[in-house]
Amino acid sequence: MHTRATRLDTAMQAVDVFLDIDGKSVRALIPREVFEHRLRSGPDPGAWLKSYEENAEVLNTAIRRRFAARPQEMVVVRSSDFDSLGADTSEPEG
Repeated sequence: MHTRATRLDTAMQAVDVFLDIDGKSVRALIPREVFEHRLRSGPDPGAWLKSYEENAEVLNTAIRRRFAARPQEMVVVRSSDFDSLGADTSEPEG
């Protein structure tokens, strides 16, 4: 899997990730809720992009799993995608 580009999509309140998975071009949309609730990033868009860079391995694993489950040109990462991953991405209590 090769990440080709990342960009902020402030209109969608998300980070767009463009990657190649098994020779196919895939766009993954990672909503702000994933960054703020699962990865504990700050609320500003710059923090989401920084969080992607810091957590690229676990996020790319979630993207690959979602793509494997349903191959399509665009996937949307959800908080539930992290339930089975090993990183400390649990939602904060309270």
